[in-house]
Amino acid sequence: MVLKRFPAWFLLAGLFALAACASARASVLPGPVVDVQWLHANASRVQIVDIRDDVGSLTNDPKWRSVDGRKVLEQVGGYIPDALSVNFWALREKRKIDGKDVDFLLPTAEEFQEVMRASVLQPGKPIVLAPTGDDATSLQEAAFLAWELQLFGEPAADVAILDGGTHAWLAAGYAVDTDAIAPMESGKWSASAPRADMLAHVAQVQAAQRRHETILDARPLAQFAGLQRTPVIPEDGRLRGSRPLPAELLYRADDDGSWHFLGPAQYRAVLAADGIRLPARGIVYCNTGQYAAGAWFVVDRILGRHGLREYPGGMNEWLALGLPIRPL
Repeated sequence: MVLKRFPAWFLLAGLFALAACASARASVLPGPVVDVQWLHANASRVQIVDIRDDVGSLTNDPKWRSVDGRKVLEQVGGYIPDALSVNFWALREKRKIDGKDVDFLLPTAEEFQEVMRASVLQPGKPIVLAPTGDDATSLQEAAFLAWELQLFGEPAADVAILDGGTHAWLAAGYAVDTDAIAPMESGKWSASAPRADMLAHVAQVQAAQRRHETILDARPLAQFAGLQRTPVIPEDGRLRGSRPLPAELLYRADDDGSWHFLGPAQYRAVLAADGIRLPARGIVYCNTGQYAAGAWFVVDRILGRHGLREYPGGMNEWLALGLPIRPL
C-alpha cells in the first residue's frame, strides 16, 4: 500500500474545517439556560424534553385567571409542540439497604439509559429541558435531569434548561399541545459509566468530613436549621461539617408567575451579600438529590465553577445506612 503525502496547507485546512464543525455544533445552544424566544426560533435544531413530576398534566389545558382584565396563567397544562416527555419520578430507583427498601436513589447507567430511550431521546442532537416553570421545584427537577444526563455521558455543551419553563412559553403567547404523548419507537441514546468527577459516594463524603473539606447543604434554610421536616426525612439534623447554600437564594419568580434562574452577576452579588463563599471544589447534598442538583447547576453550569460533586443519596440514604448526623 502506498501512503500518500498531503501538503501542509491541506492538512491545516482539514483541521480548521473540523474545528469549525465542532464550534458550530457547540454554538447551537447559547449557554446552559435559554429563554422562550430563543427556543421558539430554534426548536427544530434541538430536542425539547419536557420534564415534570405530574405527567398527567401533559394532556390538561392550561389554567388561566383574570387579573384587572388581563389573562394571567395560573397553572401549566399541555407541553411545547414536539417535546419528548420524561417523568421525573423515573429518574430515581428503589434499592434495598440492610434489608429495607429505600426509594429515591441514583439509577445505574443501564436503568437511566432505559428511561432515556423510552422517551425517544436520540444521540448527537442538543437537548433543551423544559420544566413546567410553575415553581422553583420544577427548575430543580430539570437540573436533576441535566446532572444525570451529564453524569452518564452527555456533553455539557449539549444540555440547557428553558428558563421559566413551559409557564413562560405560555405567558409569551406560544401554543402548546395537549395530545397524549405515545412514542411508537425507542430512542438510541446510550449511557456511559458515571463520571467520577461529578459523583460523591458515602465513603467520599465521610472522607471529606474527616479532612474538613467543603460540604454544602442545598436544602431550604428552614430544613438546614431544623425548623422544618419533610415526609422523607423524619429527623432534624444535617451532615457534620456542612454549611448552607440555601435553595431560597437560587431562583426568582417573574411578573408572569414563571420561575427563573438568576444571571451569573446576580448570583455572585446575592451569595456575597449573604456571606456565602463558593468553593473551588466540594460536595453538595440535600434530602434526595433534587435541591443539590439545582445548586450544582448554578455553580457548575451557570457560574462555571467546576469541581462540585453531588452526593445524590443525601440525608435519605445517609439515615437509611444508620450513619450519624449533627443533631439540632
